[in-house]
Amino acid sequence: MKRALILANGKLPSKRLFQKFLASANWFICADGGANTAVRFGYTPDLIIGDLDSIEKETLAVFSNVDVKKLNDQNSTDLEKALIAAIRKKYKEIDVLGATGGRLDHAIGNLSALAKFSSKAHITFIDDWGKYIAIRHSLELNLQIGTIISLLPISRCCEIVTKGLKWNLKNEFLELGVRESTSNVVISSPVNIKVKKGCLITFVATNNQNLISKS
Repeated sequence: MKRALILANGKLPSKRLFQKFLASANWFICADGGANTAVRFGYTPDLIIGDLDSIEKETLAVFSNVDVKKLNDQNSTDLEKALIAAIRKKYKEIDVLGATGGRLDHAIGNLSALAKFSSKAHITFIDDWGKYIAIRHSLELNLQIGTIISLLPISRCCEIVTKGLKWNLKNEFLELGVRESTSNVVISSPVNIKVKKGCLITFVATNNQNLISKS
């Protein structure tokens, strides 16, 4: 399946992590200032998109032959603009680097975008700490024993059932500001997570090679 890679303007990922996901990408997009990171790493994107308020003039000069789309719509973030571009090109697998870290308001907005577009494609945020995946129905993860996993509700999430965790949920609810589930531990694999209503952001801490499948 075709895979897109988006480089956002959050905390700089390690070059090694970037190269790993670029190697499996068919299309590489920079969300505005993410292009500054691309030029530092020495890689050329297929598309630069956003309101272009964060990209450096020197970066635009280096990427003068790259397709650049300036969109002044202030009702969507630069990352959302990049996600929409990938979805419109029928990419069902989208990896995003640089969406976390940095300003907290930006990171929270990016997690909201992950939830918002999760019904359109399988979107994974990746940083040097781990992976973030949105769940609207169910998720199965083949993980090593001892892997840290957190469940963060974007909206009120009801009738959550988990299997394979040290502290399993059994038809319980999570709601931001009321109850979250952080730093749980994998005790058996595969881990199964089901939610009847709402959207959960699942954080899986990096632990060697984590294999993720979604249904």
